[in-house]
Amino acid sequence: MNFRRDISALNEDIIVEQLLRSHDPDGRWLDSEMLLQEVETILSFVLQNDVSRPLLTENCITTIEVFDSKETLPYAIFRISVQMLCPCTGENEIRKRTMVLFDLLKEYRWDAKAVLVLGVLAATYGGLLLPVHLAICDPVAASIAKLNQLPIERTKFRPWLESLNLLIKAMVDVTKCIIKFEKIPFKQAKLDNNILGETLSNIYLTTYRVVKSALTCMQQIPYFKQTQQAKKSRKTAAELSIESRRAAGELSSLGYQLLNIHTRLNKQVEDCSTQIEEEINQRLRNINIETHQDNQDVLHLLFSLQDDLPLQQYSRQISITEVQDKVTLLLLSKPPVEPLFFLLQQLYDHPSNTNTEQNYEIIWVPIPSSQKWTDEEKEIFDFYSNSLPWISVRQPWLMSSTILNFFKQEWHYKDNEAMLVVIDSNGRFVNMNAMDMVLIWGVKAYPFSVSREDELWKEHGWSINLLLDGIHPTFEGREICIFGSENLDWIDEFVSLARKIQNLGFQLELIYLSNQRRDERAMEESSILFSPTLQQLFWLRLESIERSKLKRIVIEPSKPDRVFEEVRNLLDFDYGKHRGWGIIGNGSTAETVDGEKMTERMRKIVRWGEYAKGLGFTEAIEIAAEKPCELSHTAVVPFEEALTMRVVTCEKCKWPMKRFVAYQ
Repeated sequence: MNFRRDISALNEDIIVEQLLRSHDPDGRWLDSEMLLQEVETILSFVLQNDVSRPLLTENCITTIEVFDSKETLPYAIFRISVQMLCPCTGENEIRKRTMVLFDLLKEYRWDAKAVLVLGVLAATYGGLLLPVHLAICDPVAASIAKLNQLPIERTKFRPWLESLNLLIKAMVDVTKCIIKFEKIPFKQAKLDNNILGETLSNIYLTTYRVVKSALTCMQQIPYFKQTQQAKKSRKTAAELSIESRRAAGELSSLGYQLLNIHTRLNKQVEDCSTQIEEEINQRLRNINIETHQDNQDVLHLLFSLQDDLPLQQYSRQISITEVQDKVTLLLLSKPPVEPLFFLLQQLYDHPSNTNTEQNYEIIWVPIPSSQKWTDEEKEIFDFYSNSLPWISVRQPWLMSSTILNFFKQEWHYKDNEAMLVVIDSNGRFVNMNAMDMVLIWGVKAYPFSVSREDELWKEHGWSINLLLDGIHPTFEGREICIFGSENLDWIDEFVSLARKIQNLGFQLELIYLSNQRRDERAMEESSILFSPTLQQLFWLRLESIERSKLKRIVIEPSKPDRVFEEVRNLLDFDYGKHRGWGIIGNGSTAETVDGEKMTERMRKIVRWGEYAKGLGFTEAIEIAAEKPCELSHTAVVPFEEALTMRVVTCEKCKWPMKRFVAYQ
């Protein structure tokens, strides 16, 4: 067989059978890779010869948890160490104790079994060797070493330490292979049964070797202490030297065996990983064109490569089946920024959101800035995933690199942008980025497909509703005047004229939404609605409208589009050339007016005074754009009828007419 010289093929089969009988995983999960990094850091530090090198570690063991288990990591380490520290005499007892350890670890995956045992080894030898390691430069460490009867002179046990170091490195290397194998998503792709069966058998036996070797290391602690205890021992120095060399030789032998195992196992795992990755890549390339019964196959392929409970809502872990028969919106982004909060407001808190919210779910897929998640990014993710109502990928730092590369290469995800990919209840990709349509229409965009976006543009033109719905919902039933400028003199004149017009009885709300922020306190003193958040969301919506329209203009370039032209003019507005701009309307209408023309017309309305009472502001602005009649006109209206009329306008120029009472 590939992995055994001292164990017959029959014994291999017996061991594998015993290991499988003791293997009963219950779904608990340990970040084996992170814990192994911690183990490697501890042991490489205490085994190094250069005591002046500082301890460098990015991870803290207190941040490593055992998920889906009542057992904490420290308690698991303690429980295993009790068995590993019990003396074993002879090879048979070590084998029996090894199987006892597998019984203790039956609920864990194979990688976790190996890493937990190495964790016990790191905790034990770290505690023993750290005072010895620091004794040369730290008197306190030297005193601790003496009290524990530990040798301070490393030269006396250097061969044994070198053998221990060799074995530990070999155990760490083969454990990395086991971890890599456990991360292969076998559920989403098929592998040749013969290759898989042979590799699995070798994974079981390699895990057995790691546990047995770690147990052997623990049994050699007396040899480590024997140099200091030689004076009290009845054995001669020569006898102690022979025993020490025998112990070092045993560790070296185990180390070389594991190194040989690592070479072969690593190739097997690489072959398995390559085959699975190729098949998954092929499935991903066809994901948009394959026919599915529901959305489960697609979501499992994207998120369940390594975990049956890959999602969470707040702190509750959920499975993919909970979003079955729903439209799923995959939100790909960095940790949330303000536009994404607006997205949530549109889809979860919008007044129009009634029964529709039962038919769709957002799944947040956070994408880190680099390949490795930082502690800060993990903290941000934990905060938002436990605070916001959307579903999120649980432990996104464990997502397959294959899937992340697919998002970037095939879906063209960019680091500084957010994507909202829509999958309908039948598993079809109906919109590769619905972000803009959601930011424009919110829940009205359901089911968020490209065809629905086309329908919405046929239903909506240039209007105040298009600009403010969902951003400023309290405008219903009133006339709105949105204005923007960087010219403070023009703003003051505009506001002064608007106040005079309001005093004439016009129901008008002013909203300042320039690209540049003016002093907020000055705006409040002028009773102007000014909100930095409203300002940001307004321009965000304009950008979304522009992108949405551009996609359609590419298809029909010759067709004029008023909405696109209006938005483009606002986004490209030259504040140096023009004094300002204004948009007026009352919900379903909107008119854009140049700032200079706006104030000119407003001055006319002020001059009309009480004769303009009864006109709407938008109507008055439109009338003021017309030239008055050159000749005077008279309209005779009965007194009682005149009392009920809101305003009397000229039949030709539509300007309001002055009222006179005539007696006949």
